[in-house]
Amino acid sequence: MASEATNIVLRKITIFAFPPAFIILLIHGIISNCAFPALGILPLAASAILGLFIIRRDLIAALGSPIQALTPSNVFFADVTLGIFHLVFLFISWALIRDPWDRGQIVLGTYGTVPLMLDTAIHFYVLLPQIGHMLVSRRCDCPHCQSVSKTSFFTTGVSEYTPLSDGDTEPEILERDLEAGH
Repeated sequence: MASEATNIVLRKITIFAFPPAFIILLIHGIISNCAFPALGILPLAASAILGLFIIRRDLIAALGSPIQALTPSNVFFADVTLGIFHLVFLFISWALIRDPWDRGQIVLGTYGTVPLMLDTAIHFYVLLPQIGHMLVSRRCDCPHCQSVSKTSFFTTGVSEYTPLSDGDTEPEILERDLEAGH
């Protein structure tokens, strides 16, 4: 699985890819009078917002926002949804780019789909290790593994979904551990 720093950089790329894509796709939609690929702005905006929430989770949670509910499974399903959403919009955009005799519109529409391809690749890059972990973690033939209940499909190690600050530990749990002699 990719390191936490790599995942943060990938999430920042989804944020930085949005403004130029917005401009290019909006201009293409206005010039060509065609909804696709201009509607690609929707999944791009959703990816940028998700990336912003993941990167700024600690700051937003400190303000009392319910964004603390960004569990690994919530982010996983958001990545699945956005990855599929991007892929569908890409296929529709490629199928509907019309008027091949107007090269300016074709080039503008094609350049507008590049950020969609980039975000699609980022979402699937983040998803594939998690999906691999889900498939491998449930396949165990030894008697010990079959008797141990598995609580989650999702990895529990350090990842992009782990809070970044050290003050996120619960004091009650630490006190109980100290009292128990752990």
